[in-house]
Amino acid sequence: MSFARILRSSALMGGAQAVTLITAFIRSKLIAMAIGPAGIGLMGVFTTFNANLAAVAGWGLGASAVRTIAGSPDAEKEQKAASVRRLGRRLVLGGFVVVLALVLPVGLLTFGNQDYSLELLVAGLAVPCVIATGTWSSLLQAAGHVRTLARTQVISSVAGLLLGLPLIYAFGPLGVALSLFLAALSTSVITWREANRLTPVNPEKASDADVRELVKLGVALQVGAILGAVSSYLVRVLILRGHGADIAAGLADAGFYQAAFAMTGGLPGVIFSASSQDFFPRVAAAADETEARGITETQIKASLLLAMPVLVALMTMGSLAMRALYAEGFDPATPLVSWFVWSIFCLLIGLPLAFWVMARRPKTEVAVSQSLLGFSGLLFALVLVPWAGLRGAAAAYFGSCLTYAGALLLMQANASGRRIGYGIIAWVSICAAALACGQLFASLTLNPYLGLVPTGATAAVCAGIYFKAVKASGQQEAGR
Repeated sequence: MSFARILRSSALMGGAQAVTLITAFIRSKLIAMAIGPAGIGLMGVFTTFNANLAAVAGWGLGASAVRTIAGSPDAEKEQKAASVRRLGRRLVLGGFVVVLALVLPVGLLTFGNQDYSLELLVAGLAVPCVIATGTWSSLLQAAGHVRTLARTQVISSVAGLLLGLPLIYAFGPLGVALSLFLAALSTSVITWREANRLTPVNPEKASDADVRELVKLGVALQVGAILGAVSSYLVRVLILRGHGADIAAGLADAGFYQAAFAMTGGLPGVIFSASSQDFFPRVAAAADETEARGITETQIKASLLLAMPVLVALMTMGSLAMRALYAEGFDPATPLVSWFVWSIFCLLIGLPLAFWVMARRPKTEVAVSQSLLGFSGLLFALVLVPWAGLRGAAAAYFGSCLTYAGALLLMQANASGRRIGYGIIAWVSICAAALACGQLFASLTLNPYLGLVPTGATAAVCAGIYFKAVKASGQQEAGR
């Protein structure tokens, strides 16, 4: 899998993910203007609740389906896809039941009362929609319909935004919950239509044996999903309860954390939802570990190349971005940004390795790799959040991402018998040095607009490398 191909597919899906990210920021901006930091904190709680339940109730089907379908012989692909559909329907129903069962206890644990139980229930209706979207998307991804995935993401993101915005103004906190539900519902409906059109499957071909195998692989993925869910939610509960009985102040702090996290945390989603659509199926279908390792190392290079201009921009102009994306009064979130930027840098190294583990390694190793981020994040948060508050929460996330990337590098070295290549080490070192220089530059200047200088220089260098790689690839293809 060539460097240029990864860059092109990443640019295609990255554009779609960028639209999704922009619509999410528009929603956040309006919530911040209409309700304030407490509204962003409430949205963060709803979003985390949904993401955690969808990760647990979804049983890792998105990843296990792509691995199962892409790695199987052509003659068996239709049967595997039918089995994925069967399990997906069951998981959607299970997700709905889980939401109904957990709304009241989670509401009491989070807020100390049931004041937001209705809002939590409405937001939670997005969970079965997210599980359904993951099922349909995995079928399209395994079949290589990258352009279709990009198109459906753009259409559904815009549709969800337009449907939800009037509700935020009309109903306040309940409108926030409704907007999240409608965004998830529109995505699931549009993805379902495309999956049925492009990957029609005879349901009678579904195999109970295949379903059981998907469930077994899901167990390995669920360990990490559960730990990640517990860690992510507990961090927000710790922040929320950091002011004792003053829930309003806790919600404001949770809003600052969510603002900084969302502003930076969307980047890996853009890069990896983009690249994994093409990258993950090819790793799963690689002929041997040498080929799989080469694809993975190339993915790390491509991810860093695409992300560096944005990382440098966030590092040098975080305060400007915070005011632009949210509203006045969000200045306490700005000091968290640099912690999250370095966290994302670590994830850009660790996540391709995690995809390699999911695609190639035994279930035990999958379970261990999926558990690393959540387990280490929980440990760091329990120590740092009570001690350092918001900054402790951000530092805890960075510690977990650094641990995650380092442990996965060791895991790959142990599995393949050799460390990651020197070329990747040099590439990562240069990118880290550029990011550190950006952070130093930001600390030495009082004018955030001067961040345009290092950001522009980084973007120019990355663009030059990008176009050179694409041009070289085009010349090679023309010469064949």
